[in-house]
Amino acid sequence: MKERAHTSAAAQRDTVAVDPAKRPAGPRRPRALLASAVATVLWCATVVYTPILVLVILAWWLAGRVGDVSTVVAAAGVAWIAGHGAGVDIGGLHLTVTPLLITAVLAWRLAKAAAATTRAIGGKDAAAVRAAAGAVSILYIGLTAGVAALVSIGPFAVSVPRTLAWTAPFAVAATAFGAAREAGVLPWDRSSVWLRRGVRTGSLVVGALLAFGSAAVGVAFAVRGSAVADTLALYGSDAWAVALLSLLYLPNLAVWAVAYLCGPGFAVGTGTAVQAELVELGPLPAFPVFAAVPAGPLPASATILIGLPLMLASVFGVLLTYRSPDLRVPRVTTAAILAAAVAAALLAALAWLSGGAAGTDLLAEIGPDAWKVAAFGGVQILIGLVGAALVARLFAVHRRAAESELVRRDTVVIPEPAPSRDDALRY
Repeated sequence: MKERAHTSAAAQRDTVAVDPAKRPAGPRRPRALLASAVATVLWCATVVYTPILVLVILAWWLAGRVGDVSTVVAAAGVAWIAGHGAGVDIGGLHLTVTPLLITAVLAWRLAKAAAATTRAIGGKDAAAVRAAAGAVSILYIGLTAGVAALVSIGPFAVSVPRTLAWTAPFAVAATAFGAAREAGVLPWDRSSVWLRRGVRTGSLVVGALLAFGSAAVGVAFAVRGSAVADTLALYGSDAWAVALLSLLYLPNLAVWAVAYLCGPGFAVGTGTAVQAELVELGPLPAFPVFAAVPAGPLPASATILIGLPLMLASVFGVLLTYRSPDLRVPRVTTAAILAAAVAAALLAALAWLSGGAAGTDLLAEIGPDAWKVAAFGGVQILIGLVGAALVARLFAVHRRAAESELVRRDTVVIPEPAPSRDDALRY
């Protein structure tokens, strides 16, 4: 009875027709997309450009404030443009060696900008990723073109078409990754297990090589510290600015050290070679980075470093097998081969990005050869990964991994019921 009374009371209520035209309008997605893209792009450029400008101003102040303020601002803009990979001209010197430290920061901030834009529009699908990445990329490319046109003053000259050619793919790749990761539509999450483990293993091998390369750079600066100090002393009051400029190229030196450890080495000028068993150098400019370059072949006591890529690949090959107890031998082998291919591709890309030219005469060729680094490093990594993975599988590492995985799981042991007299069989 109560339910019937409640139903009849609800039916007797007066209903009000709502005019669709008078409904409160919800937030417009295009407007939110544009506003968020503008805000995130401006913040991205500010976060990267401001520290560069502060450091350039400090260097200008310590150097005696030679030149006007517009030239100082243009110098910071030129450094920002150079981080995208575009070549710049400084006082007639054509510089195409990309400061990878600025490049890494730019890629990180662009990915964050695209992720923030995707989050602002509530994007959870591929359409939102295209919209957010496209809006951020277009605005950022336009901003970069404007900066390239404005900084061509005094001793600096930047080509706007060349800047656009380098900035466009860089911005599209970084923003697409950031937006897709925020929306949760990365193909990585839907790929097969062996594919993910192969890509991850190859990336880890390259990361470990870069860590050892950074350590080798530190050792080189420590061993040749007197030569580096003498080079800085030549600049007098400008030594602080020169040291700061050298710090921007430390990631480049780490990549060169990896090429040195892999075998091909690197060049510091046309017709030069810096390898473990051979060093041929010409006259080098007085710059701290060049002062740390080895002057002779590697000592006999340090020749073990030549096999470092093979040893690191062997370690990660064992780890790949240990972490893949659910994969059979063909899949583990395929994952190891894929990891070697990924590592070779990453080494080639890093070697290509870290090199360039610092002029048109003596230093027209600087850095490692990308193809040689990929070939020598890829072969060593392939042998180490596949060989170690198969040997580890031969010694049943996968069974020990499965057992350790079972021990790590939180399990509840249910005791079996005690046998009773009723359970006995009747004769």
